[in-house]
Amino acid sequence: MRFRPALSMVLMMSMTLLSGCWSQINFDQLTVVSAVGLDANEQQLEVTVQLVNPTLPISAGGGNQQRRSFATYSATGETIEDALEIIRQQSKKSLFFPQTRVILIGEKLARRGLDGMLDYFWRNQFQNFNSFILVYKGAAKEGLTTAKELQAVSADEWKAFLRNKYYKNYSGAVELYQFLPRITQIGYNAAAPGLYRAPGYKASENIMEIDELAVFNGNRMTGWISREEAQIVNWLNGTSRFGTTSIEHNGNKINLRLEPLHTSIKPEFSDNKLTMRIRVMGQAGVITSTHSLDLSDGATHQALRSNLQSSLKKQIEQTVSKLYRTYRSDAVGFGEVIHRKAPFRWKSLKKEWDEQMPQIEIAAEASIDLVKSGLLIEGILTKDDDEI
Repeated sequence: MRFRPALSMVLMMSMTLLSGCWSQINFDQLTVVSAVGLDANEQQLEVTVQLVNPTLPISAGGGNQQRRSFATYSATGETIEDALEIIRQQSKKSLFFPQTRVILIGEKLARRGLDGMLDYFWRNQFQNFNSFILVYKGAAKEGLTTAKELQAVSADEWKAFLRNKYYKNYSGAVELYQFLPRITQIGYNAAAPGLYRAPGYKASENIMEIDELAVFNGNRMTGWISREEAQIVNWLNGTSRFGTTSIEHNGNKINLRLEPLHTSIKPEFSDNKLTMRIRVMGQAGVITSTHSLDLSDGATHQALRSNLQSSLKKQIEQTVSKLYRTYRSDAVGFGEVIHRKAPFRWKSLKKEWDEQMPQIEIAAEASIDLVKSGLLIEGILTKDDDEI
């Protein structure tokens, strides 16, 4: 018994000689994956990763050329994991996904369908579910490899743009945890912002633009909608509560800012016909006008308000019609609205929702109040005011 304290001391001292963990990966073996690109390659999948270079850019041999802040690797496989295993061998690094900013999907793959392709992201316990989803008009590999942005790593620039609330009304920013369920959900389909080469620049300049919205039916992309249409979709599905628009009044183009906006969507059933009644309410302020504009005049004020409401009503009906009848995409989430407000009706509609979508009738209404703009005391905007 007297040897027990001595034995305990020996054991404790021997434990201090043990260090590290059997599953530990050294820091210099890790490299951060800033973006993942997915492309269709015949019947297989081409995966491209944008890896951050952790070292500071340094001049080689005293010259002016600097090391790039990132490197891209690509490989093809039947699954994402198959391709990533090849990339690990190419880069001789362990890939670190918890800081991935963007997942870029090539348009060809999106239109072919993502069925079974994204299972990897569900099962990878180290995946960053706050990564943003973008659909590239072309091959994702091209976008990740050639894009030039102000920030050294292009994925950082795209993430900053999508997180910026100023662009939220039309960007349609969606994160991985939101996108994954919607490509399998009935009643609320996925949509993701588009990325493409900006027009007006040389191809060699590789300037990118985030605009338009790719809409899906299930796991398959069915089409693109414009920035103005994307803004309306974001109002209706609750993503955004502000926006901009323009109207023509007596040869005068007027730009307005809409904020705050409140929307209500109500399903109505009559003789087996489904009507979605949409109402948008809010305030509008004039941003600029090409000619003199006196908002203090009652007749002018009322004419502008009526013009604005009619314009918004028409835009909403045209956008929803295009979405549901042309692309058969429930990116607004009408199915979810019916599920919440008429659950018994939804049980029967859910089984044939794809066939029901083109038959939905739309009844839109806009109720917008015009308010005083900026520092104008009497609400009078002149050409000189506009030029200041």
